[in-house]
Amino acid sequence: MGDLLTNPIFQTAVVPFVVALIAGLILNRFGWYWAGLAIVIGFIACAWLITDLKLFPLSSTRKIILLGLAGIIVGICLDIYSGTRRFIPYALFIGGAVAALWVIWPVLMRKEGTEFWLLAAGAAVYTGWLVAIMEKLREQPARAGTAALSLGIGTGVSAVMGASALLGQLAASIAAASGAYLLLAVFFSKQSAGSLMTLPVALLCSLFGIAGHVYATLPWYALPILAIIPLLACVPLPEQKPIWIKIALLVSATVPAAAVAIFITWWVEGAPPI
Repeated sequence: MGDLLTNPIFQTAVVPFVVALIAGLILNRFGWYWAGLAIVIGFIACAWLITDLKLFPLSSTRKIILLGLAGIIVGICLDIYSGTRRFIPYALFIGGAVAALWVIWPVLMRKEGTEFWLLAAGAAVYTGWLVAIMEKLREQPARAGTAALSLGIGTGVSAVMGASALLGQLAASIAAASGAYLLLAVFFSKQSAGSLMTLPVALLCSLFGIAGHVYATLPWYALPILAIIPLLACVPLPEQKPIWIKIALLVSATVPAAAVAIFITWWVEGAPPI
């Protein structure tokens, strides 16, 4: 059993999928947006197996996990909030940008001039964009879940090829948990997402991508490809088709972007060092 718990495939794919599936089955009974937590719970299970969820002393990876957990709390507050949501994406953009700068600050401190500003601006815009655009999908579970699936695949595999197995495993676990979430969406007509799903997922995926570039060798030009995935998840869908067909169409629209990012990383870095 100990060997199984330390197996990377078991940690990254099996555990988050099964845990997210069980969590989703339970949380769907409570209504509201609670089912959206299934993906994050699946990720937490993977993070617990890999890192024991030790958050201190802080490292870049621990900062990302901590921000993901904080994103759950902020997401719940946003879902409870009943006022106008017009300015929320802008606030989330700023919050995501600050989160990215915090994660990469040790590296930024060693940069100067143009190099400092390019790295700071790139990381801030990438994270802020994904956090803000995913908020637009909070009321569309199939689109939000598909975007999470493709972001997890693209970020996770690219990070592994960029010489960071830890970041790759954690990001890929989001894809596995998203697969369980989408499976449940086929059978539960009232499956929900909410900001408590889209915010932490967007934060985690974007920050794992940034960390893969800054702390490993994931090429920066793979990240803009990943950034269009939420937009691809907004493609028009035939209204009368069953939900499983809609999900299949969304996967067909978003996974190619993840595949391109993976191919770019493979072309630059070669096969993963495993």
